[in-house]
Amino acid sequence: MKPTERQKELYKKLAPIIGIEPRVIKYGDDTGDNAIFIMECPDPTDKEVVFYSTIGLSDYPVGNQKYELMIAGYSFEDKIGNILSNSAFFCIKDNWKLSHGAVFEKLVEMYYKDSEMKHLYFTSPYIWEDKLEDFKVENENIYFLLSIPISEAELNFLKDKGSDALETLLEENDIDIFDINRNSLI
Repeated sequence: MKPTERQKELYKKLAPIIGIEPRVIKYGDDTGDNAIFIMECPDPTDKEVVFYSTIGLSDYPVGNQKYELMIAGYSFEDKIGNILSNSAFFCIKDNWKLSHGAVFEKLVEMYYKDSEMKHLYFTSPYIWEDKLEDFKVENENIYFLLSIPISEAELNFLKDKGSDALETLLEENDIDIFDINRNSLI
């Protein structure tokens, strides 16, 4: 599988926005039938942080929306790209639905069994929000969602109180979204 012209354009526009020294890695699923490209970029201000983005998930629309997923993690954590690629595969192969406030349950736990973080919560990519507004590739809008690992207790809080309350809780406690092993807030 080689990148399409559309995927190359997406990469060229996105890479300078999210980091430095970008590199793209092709991830395959367990069957070998599907692949997704993941771009990795070190944070320009902190080399210990790496930003990741799917390149090509938007080739598979969800309703009338085209999404790419993002996540961030510390460079010493070696499975962050796997978490993101698996998220994409669940969308592509199993039609999991993406939206702001959605949760992919047990996805973090698949790779970090001992972490309190178990699930992925999807929100707006506030780190780059102003730079990703009106992002287009081939005159089509691309929407980005930032994946934030959350715990079982935080998931239950989300179910009880809603996404606005969860985001307020995460923001007020200034969580380290890069730390896949952070302690649960609840």
